[in-house]
Amino acid sequence: MQVSSLYIYPIKSLSGIELKESNVSNRGLALDRRWVLVDEQNYHVTQREMPEMVHLKVALNDSSLKVSDSRNGESITFSTKNTEGDNELVKVWDDEFYAAEVSKKVSLWFSETLKKQVRLMFQPDSSSRLIDERYAHDGEIVSNADGYPILIISEESLADLNARLTEPVEMLRFRPNIVLSGLEPFGEDSLGEIKIGDAEITGVKNCSRCIMVTNKPDGSARDKEPLKTLAQYRRDGKKVLFGRNFLIAKEGMIKVGMDVKVL
Repeated sequence: MQVSSLYIYPIKSLSGIELKESNVSNRGLALDRRWVLVDEQNYHVTQREMPEMVHLKVALNDSSLKVSDSRNGESITFSTKNTEGDNELVKVWDDEFYAAEVSKKVSLWFSETLKKQVRLMFQPDSSSRLIDERYAHDGEIVSNADGYPILIISEESLADLNARLTEPVEMLRFRPNIVLSGLEPFGEDSLGEIKIGDAEITGVKNCSRCIMVTNKPDGSARDKEPLKTLAQYRRDGKKVLFGRNFLIAKEGMIKVGMDVKVL
């Protein structure tokens, strides 16, 4: 097994950024999902209810993030290091934790772009959100991701799915952090403790997929695929599985091309 691709999604539910290397911290890959858009009740906003968020593309430039609207080219840039608001409680699913507003200017841009009152919030290092205790091993924490610090999918699993589809889909539909090569299709399902460079991570739960994977990257109308096809052979009860969630056992730097060792 080798690492073939690395991705982060700095703002929850917006586009991903491909990397050649990344530090693995106790929350996952550096900068991954540290920002989140919230509504007037401070509840997270995602492509599930707002598929038009797919038009917002994120780029990382040194110590700043630039978000561009692919429909008209308008953009906003802000520092990854500073916020202007005070810490306040926000909610991702059933979890409440502290976050701070990046700035009123940035929130206004997102509100006008999405035509919905939202604010962009940042989860500081001082804020802890615990992993679901049913799967946590030692009080692990997570950022604004749905539930776990790292999602892994293999190239072979995507190839298996695409062989069943009329119109192939790209890996970013499924928002992995680490893409592996050198497995059998869905070989990631059974991975436990693995080591990449100095980092050690532990597989705890296969990932159940939602309607978000049917959002096309170009923003065109939602399709039934690939969820419809996945449901035919990747169903577990009411859940449709694709990819595996991992916890952080040991921090470290990982790079594309590194070998993956099973511990």
